[in-house]
Amino acid sequence: MPEARVAYLVTSYVLPDQVLRLVRTLRAGSADAPIAVHHDDRRCRIDPSALDALGVLRIEPASPVAWGEASQLRMVLRCLQWLLRSAEFDWVVLLSGQDYPIRPVAEIEHSLSEAPVDAFIETLPVQGPSLRSREVDEFARRYHYRWHRLPAAPSPVTRAASRARPLVQLRRMPSGTWVGVPALSSPFGPDLVCHRGGDWFTLARRAVEAVDRFAHARADVVRHYGRTLIPTESFVHTVLANDRSLRLSGDTRRFTRWESEAPRPRVLTAKDLPDLLASGFDFARKFYPAVDCAVLDALDCHLG
Repeated sequence: MPEARVAYLVTSYVLPDQVLRLVRTLRAGSADAPIAVHHDDRRCRIDPSALDALGVLRIEPASPVAWGEASQLRMVLRCLQWLLRSAEFDWVVLLSGQDYPIRPVAEIEHSLSEAPVDAFIETLPVQGPSLRSREVDEFARRYHYRWHRLPAAPSPVTRAASRARPLVQLRRMPSGTWVGVPALSSPFGPDLVCHRGGDWFTLARRAVEAVDRFAHARADVVRHYGRTLIPTESFVHTVLANDRSLRLSGDTRRFTRWESEAPRPRVLTAKDLPDLLASGFDFARKFYPAVDCAVLDALDCHLG
């Protein structure tokens, strides 16, 4: 069986030196792999000449992205469509700038050549909210409510929303406070069951094509997700989970560590190295050199 041609899509907005370190490692492990970077440069700039020297494709102009909002999903869909038009690949691996391979890149690509599935992605069904209870499931709130950002959230609004639960929900996001109410109409039903999972996945080309096709054919679903929160953790998952022609693995091939109730994975350090190397996963996140650079140095030695 011929080796799979694997493309790497890196999305970032901070830590440009760490992004360059990641793409250098990918290039060292795979001389001809398509590597594409979408870097939102409003906070910091990444050196384009350094990317060019590594043969990295730049997706430009960069889309301004607000974490957890519709702009993030639009960026992911745009990048996947860009890859379909601009690169030859059998698989695409979606990475953040704080990811890093934890086994040799050649091994990762060889294992994808033999993969019996079309996608490594987590897909868990999301039930609609029960309005009989004051407590609404986190994911039901995200994807079955319509959300609007408030220009401000004075205490009277907060108190009124609290009294109106579960019909009204409040959520603090990096851009401010958002208010949500149950969607009066929804694309979800027996023929399209809402699913959710982690942001980061590995998709065969036919799965990427399925997502792109769906996004063009179902503008109503795209619009619905445009009024949800953190849509990148549901849209692709919902599309693929409802496509019976695709074979999915719930294994994301990613290593993360979570503290109890934490909204994001813990920064990995050298203390995690034995578990990283023993996991058998392809990539891990997240890394932050200001906290611990030794773990990346040790991984470089392991990757050879």
